[in-house]
Amino acid sequence: MVVMARAVTIALLLVGGLAYADRPALDDARLGAAAPELHALVDRAAASGLPAELLADKVREGLAKGVPPARIVLVVRGLSDGLGRARVEVQPFVAGAPSATLLKAIVEAHAAGVGAGELTAVLRAGAHDRERAVQVLTDLAQRGYPVAVAARTVSAIAGHGRSGLDHLVGEAERLRSVDAAAPGDALDALARADAQGLGLDHAEQLLHHGSDASDSNNGNGPNRETSGGRGPRSGGVAAPPHGKGHP
Repeated sequence: MVVMARAVTIALLLVGGLAYADRPALDDARLGAAAPELHALVDRAAASGLPAELLADKVREGLAKGVPPARIVLVVRGLSDGLGRARVEVQPFVAGAPSATLLKAIVEAHAAGVGAGELTAVLRAGAHDRERAVQVLTDLAQRGYPVAVAARTVSAIAGHGRSGLDHLVGEAERLRSVDAAAPGDALDALARADAQGLGLDHAEQLLHHGSDASDSNNGNGPNRETSGGRGPRSGGVAAPPHGKGHP
């Protein structure tokens, strides 16, 4: 009984310690009448196992930006609700309590316009690093890539480890900038390159030569410099000899 009582006391101290560590922000005089509700939101999150420090961080952010206290309450309440939903969404895919960073990544993904079905697909496929997979999906969504295509591409690449995820956004942006690829076309080319084991840096071949890079080596692929509506690329680079394909 003594041991159990001591364990309960320690647990209460830990929860209380988290709340007290956050009090410099929550007790800021600028919060005025909003302070009690913010205290309640943070304490309730800590008691339910949610990352209360994220709520306190949001209070500090609001104060630093001069946001009115009533607005801070609305934002913190919304974040608390979002973290609770995120925990429910991710629970089938993780053992134990999900990390605060993963829950935050899920909340930010939804804020960027990612739907529940798209997020579930990425969480299911991203076993190597779910947090990173969700972050990449959010980044793509914020840059204007079609969310459904982005989710499909991230899911495919996430299944092969984190290394591809770390280069996905950069390669997609390169295809859009250098090759004037549409966002969805860039992602499709990257997914096909990954599926064929070519590496993401070879997606340009698939972007210009159709669904299979081998077309450029068997005479069936179009001439990348003259075919299509774009015509020759700037710089006057000559087309490669027929049958040799793209380097």
